[in-house]
Amino acid sequence: MAIDPLGNIRKYDPAAATQSTTSSSSGVGGTVTEQTQNFLKLLIAQIQNQDPMAPMDASSMTSQMSQLNMVSSIGDMNKSMTAMLSQMQSVNFMNQATLIGKSPVVAGGGIAFDGVNPAVLGANAVNPLTAAVATIKDVKGSTVNSMDMGPLDAGMNNFAWDGKDADGNTVPAGLYYLSISGTNTTGGKEAPTAYVASPVMAVSKGSNGDALLSLLDGRKISASEVQQWIS
Repeated sequence: MAIDPLGNIRKYDPAAATQSTTSSSSGVGGTVTEQTQNFLKLLIAQIQNQDPMAPMDASSMTSQMSQLNMVSSIGDMNKSMTAMLSQMQSVNFMNQATLIGKSPVVAGGGIAFDGVNPAVLGANAVNPLTAAVATIKDVKGSTVNSMDMGPLDAGMNNFAWDGKDADGNTVPAGLYYLSISGTNTTGGKEAPTAYVASPVMAVSKGSNGDALLSLLDGRKISASEVQQWIS
């Protein structure tokens, strides 16, 4: 009795092709295991039905097997890399959780003054400045205090506001705004980026695995946005 070497290989069915199917997460063509099994079935059928006068080229068959093994190896590598990335993100998240209570210095001009503790601030200058002034305003836009910072180097320059107005009186707790202006070595005007520090109250995991830091002043930032940490 003749045996059909292609009997176990899937055949195209027009009726089944019109029905909706759910795509496999392993991609087009099925899983690597299914692809391997189908390839071996096709190879066996090809060997059994080859022309005795023109047999298959052994080097061609070896090349096909090598390519199939490469595809299988790449699939296994992708799974390993995905698992490794997930593990690294979990470890990074646990490390970020230890930052609760510490204060990152982040770009922004809003100062949530608690009425007691000085606010740690920063000015990030693109170029060296011969003179710079930091201005603190309230929510109404009125100037509370101006601080002469003198010359600034390029990069991050830290300073603090003690929460007092121009008359030396402590202002009420609330939201205030910082702006910085300066003059560079050529006499031009520049506005360094203002930075404000605030303690981390909570750490959560973002959709892409990055840690999101919830600050005391109400901001929620990514850990990658932190320019500087202070104790």
